[in-house]
Amino acid sequence: MWNDPIVEEIRQASDKLAAQFNYDLRALWEYYREQQRLQNRPVVSRPPRYRKPLPTLNSPVPELGGE
Repeated sequence: MWNDPIVEEIRQASDKLAAQFNYDLRALWEYYREQQRLQNRPVVSRPPRYRKPLPTLNSPVPELGGE
């Protein structure tokens, strides 16, 4: 299997940072949030995507004909 040296470098950097926080996801999240605050960069938030509601037990059964 071919290894991309750039991807490998990113993975090593990510692993090194995670190791500094003992692989604690909450601590990593707090670190990134603090970095975001310190850098004063805008936060992009998107509206939630529309999802079709899941069928319930009382939902009608869809027709299989296709007409």
